[in-house]
Amino acid sequence: MSGGRGATASVIVNDNIYVSNGYQEKASDAKYIEKYNITDNSWSVLNATLLPKRFANSETYNNKIYIFNGWGNSHLEILDLATNTITKGAVNRSYTGNAGSAIYNGRIYVFGGSGLNGAATTKFSNTFQYYDIASNTWNPLPNMPTARETRGKIVNDKLYVIGGFNGTSSRLINVFDLNTNLWINQYTMPAAISGHSLAVSDNKIFMVGGYNNQSFLAYFDTTTNKVHQLSSNMIPRRHAAAEVYNDKLYVIGGSTTFLTSSAIKSIQVADISESALSADAANEDQVYKTKVYTNASRDGFVISNKNNSNQFEYTIYSIDGKYIIKGFAYYNKNIDVSKVPAGTYIFMYKNEKGLLQKVKIVR
Repeated sequence: MSGGRGATASVIVNDNIYVSNGYQEKASDAKYIEKYNITDNSWSVLNATLLPKRFANSETYNNKIYIFNGWGNSHLEILDLATNTITKGAVNRSYTGNAGSAIYNGRIYVFGGSGLNGAATTKFSNTFQYYDIASNTWNPLPNMPTARETRGKIVNDKLYVIGGFNGTSSRLINVFDLNTNLWINQYTMPAAISGHSLAVSDNKIFMVGGYNNQSFLAYFDTTTNKVHQLSSNMIPRRHAAAEVYNDKLYVIGGSTTFLTSSAIKSIQVADISESALSADAANEDQVYKTKVYTNASRDGFVISNKNNSNQFEYTIYSIDGKYIIKGFAYYNKNIDVSKVPAGTYIFMYKNEKGLLQKVKIVR
């Protein structure tokens, strides 16, 4: 992008990804929409007259972009892509920042968030409502089971509210049936996530980045109700934007710390075709075939390599995906894990061919 941006909102229309608002590297709130043309691999500023806000939401309908919520103001701005003009919609009287949103049949569903009604201290919200585009009105729905900042997506007439934060990161997935207007199911993920972004591909909801595990990449399969973690070379980030286009996952911006100066400029793309996911699943299965045991008398293990004894970098995660420690080791020499408490972990590193390897450690 033209500059680093975090806490942005995004939509995809035809061959373009539109990224709006957020905070910039130099601490100011962004007032512009930047367009990424997927075909041309190019960025351009589309409109620079937005109201300033961060952790806002955006959805698209009939060639218009609806931008709302966020920490900064409660106004609903509507950008007409045909004329590049902005008009105002009805004010959301229960607006929050860092909420989730999704669109379905001309209704924009908005849920959770924090800073309800500009509270002086952080207040987490369980408010659930929808904005009816045709009538330009906000309407209440049954509150979420748990108040939290969160994200969500709609698949097959169901809204999946995934993870979030309300003092601690959440492992919950709450499901709302849009046909019956009822909360119907709740699932618990292996790992808690917050500060993440979501994107949908068919029946899969991809989860990207996170506050505590910035390299987190996984998808929730809505047909099996299971979470599958993925390996990747994604630049670590949180509060990014994510979109899916033609079996590819686009990850845009974000940041690495609470400082706005850590905002990221880059956009990355990953192949999420069935063949790519199948290959990753095969690699994941290999974790459980490669296992080492350590104990008080042997606090490390050795990765053998007949071809070289070079140094390599590794990262250790808990079995539920939480970052534990990072370090450097050498092939054919003892890798000391004495600082790691008793438990089961995943040891990750890249081999000399650049391929990600995983070893299960039981201490």
